[in-house]
Amino acid sequence: MRLSIVVLAGCLAARSAETQAVRGQVVGADAGAVAGAIVTLLDSAGTPLARALADDQGRFSIRMPAAGRYRFEVLRIGYAPTLDEEFRVDAGQVVSRTLRITGSPVALAGVRVSAPQRCLDGDTASPAFAVWEEARKALMASQLTRATRAYTMDVERFTNRQASDIHLPPTVRRVTQRSSSLRPFSTPPPEQLADEGYVERRTTGDLYHAPDEDVLLSPSFEETHCLKLLPDSGAPGRIRLGFSPAPDRHLADIRGVLTVDRETSELREVEFVYVNLRPVEQVGSPGGELVFRRLPEGSWIIEYWAIGVPFTESRVNRDEIRPVPGRGGVPQPSPRPATVMVSTGRITTGGGVSRVAFGDTTVWQADEPVGPRIRVPLPPE
Repeated sequence: MRLSIVVLAGCLAARSAETQAVRGQVVGADAGAVAGAIVTLLDSAGTPLARALADDQGRFSIRMPAAGRYRFEVLRIGYAPTLDEEFRVDAGQVVSRTLRITGSPVALAGVRVSAPQRCLDGDTASPAFAVWEEARKALMASQLTRATRAYTMDVERFTNRQASDIHLPPTVRRVTQRSSSLRPFSTPPPEQLADEGYVERRTTGDLYHAPDEDVLLSPSFEETHCLKLLPDSGAPGRIRLGFSPAPDRHLADIRGVLTVDRETSELREVEFVYVNLRPVEQVGSPGGELVFRRLPEGSWIIEYWAIGVPFTESRVNRDEIRPVPGRGGVPQPSPRPATVMVSTGRITTGGGVSRVAFGDTTVWQADEPVGPRIRVPLPPE
């Protein structure tokens, strides 16, 4: 399948009056096209200026901010980065380049963890760093897919309301939408989450925010969270990278696990729970999950997402009302009956992609119907 290329805008430097660009192709050691490679434009000082995602033929196109000297860094999941030679672009010039991946394969298959490692803190030699770099590539590819691919998606959204009495059937509401927006849910800017926390207090009910690619890739997330490899959990062929808030962080936050495939180095899912909550909010362990998928032509999407939180009701606890002596010995009810929050069930909201299309062509189709999944709670730290 041949896909048109949408040029990624957003160069960090101002553009000149004349437009200059680079059009090229990413190939492997065998000269075959590499789909889904991440191409980053660097200036002469090594500062990233723009990124593009290679299409199914390995092709990419990036506009240059100005005439000057540049180079490319190419990221491919499962391989070490490739740094291309420096080249020059003159004003108004369109340059053609072939980028050959020369990075060696990343060997995550040999990583074994029998006990939690220390927190990753700038240690690029740590196995945890290698796992995090592979996860970052998938997150960047998903971010670029959202920004540059002209897909339409069939999305099935759902709300699953389960009462505390498990013998009662859940109430499920579903709606199917076709959308050209590849953003499955909205999330505040990463800096806002770092400053204010992941739970927004509202008079009509608290709002729980889930992390998307922008959040997980942000400097503020790395600055406020600890990353470390976790022991094998019994899932064959998977390696788990845990994240948790920094010890001195007390805002409502998230703790979770990124799961990466050992053989392919591809990110599979992100699971998380909310921490640093008020006691009443901790009932039922509110949390969520994101499931990622690599499409056949190299793009990435969030295939499935869900957040489950307990719903509560406010009621008077009659058992705690004690008569108090009144005038003439007549007992009087307590003027301050105890009001408590009681967990009554769990609401799971989310959705999943059932079909991705480019024009009239189906890029990917789900094998099973989309719906709420039974989550396995994250293990304690």
